[in-house]
Order: sequence, then structure tokens, then C-alpha cells
Amino acid sequence: MNAPPTLNQQLADERIVVAPGVFDALSVLLVERAGFSAAYLSGASIAYTRFGRPDIGLVGMSEVADTLALVTDRVDIPVIVDADTGFGNALNLIRTVRTFERAGAAAIEIEDQIVPKRAHHHKGVEHLVSLDAMVDKVKAAVAAREDVDFMIIARTGAIRNEGLPQAIERGRSYRDAGADMILVGGRTREEAELLHKEIGAPLVTFVMPGTLERLNITFKEAAKLGYSLLLEPHAALIASFR
Repeated sequence: MNAPPTLNQQLADERIVVAPGVFDALSVLLVERAGFSAAYLSGASIAYTRFGRPDIGLVGMSEVADTLALVTDRVDIPVIVDADTGFGNALNLIRTVRTFERAGAAAIEIEDQIVPKRAHHHKGVEHLVSLDAMVDKVKAAVAAREDVDFMIIARTGAIRNEGLPQAIERGRSYRDAGADMILVGGRTREEAELLHKEIGAPLVTFVMPGTLERLNITFKEAAKLGYSLLLEPHAALIASFR
């Protein structure tokens, strides 16, 4: 059998890639057999299924790496892995990148949240690390990878916590630091269009149930707005609940 296209090859075809969320080897196998070309190993789903706990930073790097190795050993499609904040500072992130790359990940997603994480609805508290701190982490991740096809996805929560201008500034800065893609979701169609125009990098977003309906767009229209990769982090989990 021919090997499936790598994530880089799929994105180069300028078609939108949809990666359902998985949490173990069985769920990723079902995603592959359903015909999807990529999967997303969700840190939140690992917390839910392994611990029965919410996504509040309880899952460690080694636990994600163990799950990732089992997932990538079972399927041939590329797997994007949620690396949370990198599980610490820039030095911790270097170890995380090297470990996840060797465990077979096609891409790693890191976010600019503080540690320990705060719930997004908490008002009057700091949610994000400084711009300079996250830029240093992105640079560290880029320098740590051994394969240039291993992709670095930098996620910012600034649009919710600081506003659209700050999200654009962070997206540009992470792009300039070497991130291959920026994970940021517009709350409206107009915001999505502006993010693509101003950041100038391939965009990634989450598509929970109702997300695209709120923006009043289809998958194909999301591609026209600059989104190259759509992640549905809880797809397999929701299916298992049903």
C-alpha cells in the first residue's frame, strides 16, 4: 500500500484538512477507517478518558507521549498533537518537541496560556504569558525539531482575553518567530477575514458543534477565509458518549 500524504503535502494541495479529535489507538483507527486524512490527539480528551477529570493541566508530557506513541503506531495518517503550553518553559518545550516528534507526531500545537491554566470565563485574572515569552517558546520549538516537515502550530487565546488587535499582533509575532501555522478563531466572519489578511500565515481553528454555523460558513468557505486546518477536538469522545 502507498503511504498516505503527509500533513505538509495535504496542506500544499490547498485543500482544507479536517482532523477529528482522538484519545487512544482505537478512536484514531475509527477516524482513519472513516476516511479522514489526519487526526488530532486532544489533551483535553486524554484528561477526560484517562482521569475522568476536566482539562485543567493535570495531564503531563509523558502521559501524552505514551498515548501518542500508541496512536501513531496504529494508523498511517498524520497525527497532530496538543502539547498544551509545552509543559513548562522554553527548555521544557524543547524536550516536548523532540519527544513528540520521535513518537511519530506530524505536528505539535502549543498555546500561550499561563501555567497553571485558568478557565477562560474567569474575569480580572491574567490568562496569557507575555508576548516575548511565547515568542521565545516558538523559537525554541522551531530550533528543536529535527525534521523540517514536522510542523509547529502556535495557538493564541488573545482574541478572547485581550481583543482582536492583540490577537493579530501575537499571530504575526509567532509567524515571524517561525511557527508554520497560527491557531486562532474569529468570533464572526468579519473577524476571520481580518485575521487571515493581517496575520499572513495559514490559520487553524477549532470547529466544535455550531462553530461554523455561528460564522455562517461551510468548510469550503472556511478555506477561502484562510483556514487550512480544522480541528474538532472532541469528535471521537462525543461519538463514544452517544
